[in-house]
Amino acid sequence: MAVPDQCARSDPLFHNCCNDFAIEESIVTELAGGAMRQGRRLRCLAGLACWLFLPSVCAFALHSSPQPAAANSTASQDSTAVRVCLRLKDESAYVGPAEVRITRANGTEARGKAEAQGEMIFSDLEPGTYTLETSAPGLSPIRQEVRVEAGHRLLTRFVIMKAKPFQGPTPRRSPEETPDISFSVVPTHVSWLPPGVDDEKPWVDREEACPLPDVLKGAGYRMTQFVEDLEKFTAKERVEHHTIDANGSQRAAETRDFNYVVMVSRTSRNVFLLDEYRNGSSDPEQFPAHIATQGMPAIALLFHPILATDFTFACEGLGGWEGKSAWQVHFVQRPDRPGRILSYATGGRYSSLPLKGRAWIDPETLQVLRIETELVRPLAEVDLTVDHVAISYQPVQFTGRDEKLWLPKTVDLYVERRGRRYYRRHTFKDFRLFTVETTQNIQLAKESYRFTNESDHEIRGVLTVTPISGAKFETVSLSFIIPANSSIHKSVGPGKDVGIPAAAVESATFAHDGPQNAVRVDAHLSKESTVDVISGMPLLAKP
Repeated sequence: MAVPDQCARSDPLFHNCCNDFAIEESIVTELAGGAMRQGRRLRCLAGLACWLFLPSVCAFALHSSPQPAAANSTASQDSTAVRVCLRLKDESAYVGPAEVRITRANGTEARGKAEAQGEMIFSDLEPGTYTLETSAPGLSPIRQEVRVEAGHRLLTRFVIMKAKPFQGPTPRRSPEETPDISFSVVPTHVSWLPPGVDDEKPWVDREEACPLPDVLKGAGYRMTQFVEDLEKFTAKERVEHHTIDANGSQRAAETRDFNYVVMVSRTSRNVFLLDEYRNGSSDPEQFPAHIATQGMPAIALLFHPILATDFTFACEGLGGWEGKSAWQVHFVQRPDRPGRILSYATGGRYSSLPLKGRAWIDPETLQVLRIETELVRPLAEVDLTVDHVAISYQPVQFTGRDEKLWLPKTVDLYVERRGRRYYRRHTFKDFRLFTVETTQNIQLAKESYRFTNESDHEIRGVLTVTPISGAKFETVSLSFIIPANSSIHKSVGPGKDVGIPAAAVESATFAHDGPQNAVRVDAHLSKESTVDVISGMPLLAKP
């Protein structure tokens, strides 16, 4: 199909181009001899080309009638073609599986062919009245009448896809549900620990069949889109930390407010890394009880095709979250795969957390609305018995961007380690998106080294930092482990990991036991100094 240059544009799913058609929600727009009738404007996609991190993610199904498709998607001069475009209420394309049928008055089905994502064309239709039916798992079926008149060569119908109304009992509501204009307030009385993932199964509609492969594919696409679209964002964050006493009651909150920054980057091995900074630093000493909470925006990425193979998924059915229908998906870490989502760091040692949990996925957008995780088993090596995370997400519209990004609204964290219990809530607001150009003008995590492991195996290393000649400081040597496909930081300054003032640093050497180029080292120091990286050092002892 020839595409005129003047109407070409790009979006995350398509490189698409089309004529403008009039639309009144679910009302026919008819083009006859170039005339265009009333309504507001909406584009109909005319072509499809994937620009995806993983090309295989693009295989969403759009089913037509079981009859063979027409040889050509354009109608002959004396016939009419009907193009059906499936849309969401925000006018974006519907990306999930769907079935579209057009039936003649005598009951026979017209032949259809998928032209693009969320788009079907039915060619060679004679004048008359037809019935258009659309259906999709978890969405309300739609039945409409389509009138084909003689002399109309193309008729376009936009169909707004909507989730089925939630029909279950009073749905669970997130405790943090408050207006977006201010931070949430932690209730004075909450139970120490919510029910476990496998202790309580929320209600689902057992009559609604769940297409698990399509749900996973759709959620995987959204996570791919997230990684591709996001470079860096900032937000205002409030952390409210409670110690839980022996009776399970909360003590008074310790509160911290941060300027929160997240940066997403991709390595040459198609691995994505997420770095977090609070008030320009990654130092855990900023947090109450000196326990840092990191990696929360990355948890939903377990649906990303790169990470989804680490889990076993089961769709429990069509449930609900906050009064809206949602696919309820249970997941558990595969025993033969290492945990790559979260790890626990103590004394320079990183231990991966084997996770299980449940996610609520919007059947319209296939975005993750809510996710809860907990440990598959206690982590004996660090005396961690409870690590329960609950995250609610919100769509964030950034200025100058057509698409929305789904980012955490609140994070509730419940931890028990060595008999001590903590409850912590993170609340986010005032998101800002920054491009690479803007990033270059912002100082982040000054006075620190960052070590990025781009391999699939943990790497042991030794950082040796040498002070300038004549300075009254000793050479500092640190041994630590970098988990696979992860990055860690070592801060520089009195009382920090490297107890030398940044101004007194002359040079540094990092030796590791990984292959060449397996570790990328970045120095964020206000004073210039050298960093030498030495690979393949098997004599390193365990930290």
